[in-house]
Amino acid sequence: MMEIITKIEEFIWSTPLVLLLILTHIFFSIKLKWPQKYTFKGLKLMFKGNDKTQKGISSFKSLMTVLAATLGTGNIIGIAAAITIGGIGSIFWIFISGIFAIATKYAETYLVLKYRKSGEKGYYGGAMYVLRDVLNNKRLAKLFSIFVIAAAFGMGAMIQSNAMSISLQETFTTNKYFIAIIVTIVCSYMIFGDEKRISNISSVLVPLATIVYMIMCFYLLCMFRYNLIPSIIYIVKEAFSLEAVGGGIFGIVAIRAMNAGMSKGLFSNEAGMGSSPLFNATVNISNLKDESIIASTSVFIDTVFLCSITGLVFVASGMWNLSNETMSLVQNTFALIPYGKYLLTFSLAIFALATIPCWSYYGSIGIKFIFKDNKFAQKLYRYIYILCVYIGTVTALKFVLSMSSIANALMILPNLFMMYRLRNKIEK
Repeated sequence: MMEIITKIEEFIWSTPLVLLLILTHIFFSIKLKWPQKYTFKGLKLMFKGNDKTQKGISSFKSLMTVLAATLGTGNIIGIAAAITIGGIGSIFWIFISGIFAIATKYAETYLVLKYRKSGEKGYYGGAMYVLRDVLNNKRLAKLFSIFVIAAAFGMGAMIQSNAMSISLQETFTTNKYFIAIIVTIVCSYMIFGDEKRISNISSVLVPLATIVYMIMCFYLLCMFRYNLIPSIIYIVKEAFSLEAVGGGIFGIVAIRAMNAGMSKGLFSNEAGMGSSPLFNATVNISNLKDESIIASTSVFIDTVFLCSITGLVFVASGMWNLSNETMSLVQNTFALIPYGKYLLTFSLAIFALATIPCWSYYGSIGIKFIFKDNKFAQKLYRYIYILCVYIGTVTALKFVLSMSSIANALMILPNLFMMYRLRNKIEK
């Protein structure tokens, strides 16, 4: 079974999809006249007060919630997985994809904000509403909703609880079923709340976990400071490695590194998937351009900055060459820090607890679109989602990662269709 899933993942994440993402990132970077230049403006804007006349949540809380969905496992587990799959050259492609992906994040967020809906509790929206109401493509709208729900079960529920469970088990030698029960109870409280409860929790948990994680990374970078420059050179060299050349522009090693880097880069920042705009749509701001700039800074923070540092830590420490297993690479690296395994477990647990309810909200928008305001469907979805959280703690990580990677890829196509069709509606 695992072999079949792996082959499906490899087929979907083959060179054509990777090239499509690369070209999309480049296309919108050029068309929108490089919105990357507004990144630092976005960092300032997110602390600016919102329009009190608008209903919804603040830009800061929205950004923290979106970061909750991408930070943590994407930065730590995702980068380690990219290295074990495609080698250290993957880190370079994650960095490059992150820079160009800022434009894609800006574009998809702007369109969702432009065509978002207004309800009794505030704003809501997503690519599915744009596909149906603006482009009159009901079939793609439903498919996107289904893919969002599937990705929520895998990427949102199972991966997060899986990473947290493995880390807790190996740190405290705790029974995984006991962990599953505790995690499920805690997540249930957050999942059965609304988007405001989710954003309030994320605005506290995400900064806390990020600070702890950054201290760990900088400690390791200082420890191996003499390896930093050689490591950067080695990463770039491996990214363009022409070993095992079979013809064409890139060698097999380079193509493998690019595929791993782009797919795990997407896993980290979700640019092109259309997931994070589902929450960005709830923000109480009337300036669509400013909110899109704020949203696009999540890619810079998450991928360009944190993912690059994480990858550099794995290479500079030399631990990447000692383990072919994802979690072992992560744990062995951070174990070099005093109390490192406990700090890592704390960071992963906090990140996961912040991510799980955020992705639950993403999936609920898909349910709402398909079943309208059917309360039974919403409750059933939440119960199934919580069940997936429980299952994730006792499921092999490789299976969960592969299933989520497939769901992520399937979300890309209808979302990119929307972006290209409405490319002239995006304000530069």
